[in-house]
Amino acid sequence: MTSLYVWLKFFHLAGLAMFMFGHGISGGASFALRARPVGDVSRALLLLSVWSYGISYPGLLVLIVTGVWMGFVGSWWGRTWIWAAIVLLVVVAGLMTFLSIPFHKARDNMAEGDSVLTERLDKTRPVLAAVIGTVGVAGILFLMVFKPF
Repeated sequence: MTSLYVWLKFFHLAGLAMFMFGHGISGGASFALRARPVGDVSRALLLLSVWSYGISYPGLLVLIVTGVWMGFVGSWWGRTWIWAAIVLLVVVAGLMTFLSIPFHKARDNMAEGDSVLTERLDKTRPVLAAVIGTVGVAGILFLMVFKPF
């Protein structure tokens, strides 16, 4: 029989996979919408992005709950690496939230005219968001795997 910590790690990684899969759908839609004329396909991609949160948010919840639980089971709260990972997570989430405002405004107002939707989509910066997200996830993974301090 495996320990509780191993099961928590399994669900933690499963939550990460769910979050990355769902969030990747939304990110992929934002890339596909760049320099594309607004129309039915654009609205379908925006709707797909909305639906993807039904996967990513439950995954994020599992990720956070199991991460905190593993912090207690593994007695990690006295170590610096776990706090650095939490700070990095909060910073990346804040930056990604800020960068996604134009995309969310476009998504939330799909029924508006094509010119308004085009204006909102032109303000999105999916490449910058992808770079920040990738570097952030890599940093958190480094801290979780190597526990350097």
